[in-house]
Amino acid sequence: MLYRPAHHSAAPRRNGRWTPHIPALKAFQLLAAIARASLILSLHFPKLDREARQAQTQRWATRVLSILDIEVQCSGALPAAGARLVVANHLSWLDIVLIQSLLPGVFVAKAEVRRWPLFGRLAQGCATIFVQRSSGRSARAMVQASAAALTLGDCVVGFPEGTSTDGADLGVFHANIFQAAVQAQVPVLPLTLRYLDSRTGQPSSAALYIGDTTLLASMRLVLASKSIRAQVHVGESIPPAGHCRKSLAVLARTNIRAQLLGDESGNSAGA
Repeated sequence: MLYRPAHHSAAPRRNGRWTPHIPALKAFQLLAAIARASLILSLHFPKLDREARQAQTQRWATRVLSILDIEVQCSGALPAAGARLVVANHLSWLDIVLIQSLLPGVFVAKAEVRRWPLFGRLAQGCATIFVQRSSGRSARAMVQASAAALTLGDCVVGFPEGTSTDGADLGVFHANIFQAAVQAQVPVLPLTLRYLDSRTGQPSSAALYIGDTTLLASMRLVLASKSIRAQVHVGESIPPAGHCRKSLAVLARTNIRAQLLGDESGNSAGA
């Protein structure tokens, strides 16, 4: 399934030619979308039920992808609404917006996301579960909060690698987050994410948020690009029955790595 979110505005013309200010225009539209989201989170979210919050989040994420001119290609069957642990490989800050446009839910994120410019406040307003990965106490609190959200019927989304990569291979999966699925007895849904240059079909470096790149620098690269295609493969749901956190992590990692690399290999997940 391939779609480009409905475009909300066109770049202005001058003497029949496109002006060179498309990144600035897109940046203005993105800032406006973030400001509007902040207002909705402050004034309306507390009054909405889960379904209404998810619908608002999904509409906002779809609009952001439209502003950024990002096509989305989805393969596999998106599940009906319901509690599940969604796990994916991690490439970019775009991953959060991309997944929210398809499967809106509660995200598990590293504690540094709180301090992100622009998006940090939005993350807090969307009931993001923050974790300090170097702290065992924080990891245990994350598991309990995730299990509680799943028990209430929320979809919980996490990136078990714990950091973003260039997508050339899949990092070790930390198994802690899978304990939440075991406790709540909900299925695990693996997603495989890729970002391609729609003109060449090759991986898009513009979409990556890795290494020493700052968030604002990464956002500028995305805003300047006109050819990012996001690919999402929805894997087979993994039921929790008979599994521990480590076996769920192994199965999910194997599924994602097979899609990412086009083979059936996969190494054991970490603890």
